[in-house]
Amino acid sequence: MTVINSSTLLVRRITDLQRRRDILLERQDRLRRSLPEWAFAPLQLAGMSSAEIRGMMQEMSRAESDAGLDDLDRELEQLDQRIEELENELLTTPARALDSIHAVLDLALSRFRGQTSSDPQDLFYDYGDARVLRLLERATDDIQALLQESHREAV
Repeated sequence: MTVINSSTLLVRRITDLQRRRDILLERQDRLRRSLPEWAFAPLQLAGMSSAEIRGMMQEMSRAESDAGLDDLDRELEQLDQRIEELENELLTTPARALDSIHAVLDLALSRFRGQTSSDPQDLFYDYGDARVLRLLERATDDIQALLQESHREAV
């Protein structure tokens, strides 16, 4: 594996892999929606014998495999592993410039934003998490403003 020693390059690579991962997740979701109707009705298994349930599960596994979901799962697993490796490398790579710090903070913010609800009406809303999210957004905006200001001064 090639060692990447720039925080900014690591963040770009991680962002690219996360984009590819999102595309695969959308594809996986589309394939799951195209599975036969029985694959979405696990409650219909009630009252079936254990042999019938095993048979149904084998059919479901076969349908998922035929639809290409096994390959997608493997590819997603590989992407997740590569993202984790790059994030570990990023954690040990010091940022040497303000734009590198901004890139790392922006990456962390987008990950946190993706798993934190900021809508008080949402069942999973947590005031503390939403507040931390807002603080991180503020820090990112401040760094971006400093970068733009220093860029204007340099020109």
